[in-house]
Amino acid sequence: MKNWLRHAVLAAAASIVLLANLPAAYAASAPATKLIVERKTITERLPVITDRGRTLVPLRIISEALDAKVQWDSKTSTVTVQKWGERLSLKPGAKKATLRGTKSGDLALELDAPAKLKNGAVYVPMRLIAHSFGYQVEWTQGVIKIYSPLSEETKNILYRGSLEEARPKIMRLIQSVHYMNPPLETKIVDENYDRTFIFPEGEALGYYYIYGDTISWVELQDNFLVCTWQANFEYASIGHTETLMGTSITNSTGKAPEINKNMLFYSHGIFGDSSHTEYGIIDTNYQYTTLAYERIVGDRVTDSEGVMAFTLPGEVRTDYR
Repeated sequence: MKNWLRHAVLAAAASIVLLANLPAAYAASAPATKLIVERKTITERLPVITDRGRTLVPLRIISEALDAKVQWDSKTSTVTVQKWGERLSLKPGAKKATLRGTKSGDLALELDAPAKLKNGAVYVPMRLIAHSFGYQVEWTQGVIKIYSPLSEETKNILYRGSLEEARPKIMRLIQSVHYMNPPLETKIVDENYDRTFIFPEGEALGYYYIYGDTISWVELQDNFLVCTWQANFEYASIGHTETLMGTSITNSTGKAPEINKNMLFYSHGIFGDSSHTEYGIIDTNYQYTTLAYERIVGDRVTDSEGVMAFTLPGEVRTDYR
């Protein structure tokens, strides 16, 4: 065998041995993937890599597609993703990330595979960013779909249904509330576990929520419940009137909504085997008028008056989307 041929064969054999002994964690480039967010195609060629059988995606591209902000701290080699007031922080190579600004406090998140730094871009497990902020993810070969947890049926009711349909639907949404500012601690006063919802006349997509000693303004933003303002009651004995007028409150965070119209209130509470529900109107002078109430002990109605509803008499919806 000629020398050049023998050298070529030996080099090829050495390459095969080297590749065979690469660690399993070696991150290899995978075919570009199509990225779709809320039915909108973001890119046809999302660069991805695979690591330990996991798909890693560019953190910045995914984050910005979800309208989140990305910051890189070169001193600590830490990347932070912020959406609303919540912040996800991690370092390349780390097996954990930290999510701050939630109602549950700081959360340590385990990563399926460590974040990778490649060609100046940070790559993370495919589901990390989306799941951290409450999105759902579907992945099929060559396509990643990210979408909010609301079904099309639910969105149709919330955005285009009647007030009688949309208000109870948003009150009972099974999803965590996100906060624009650090969430306040809520204390239960005198074992009062009532939950009160107050809707501006004609509206279903934003409401005051009163629970314990805390009042919050919550609204639907991009299919997520977001709290933009909160405050605590300064005195446990005050009523809702003082709260809505902006007096006798403390620890206010965010900008309080400006509402100059009548409002519907709907309150429900449970104590032991009994429950009570009340609904009525709050006028522009912050005077309450109860339109109906119902008290139940066990499974029997013991006291009631009027007809419970989720609309005011003659009310018409004005916030269709």
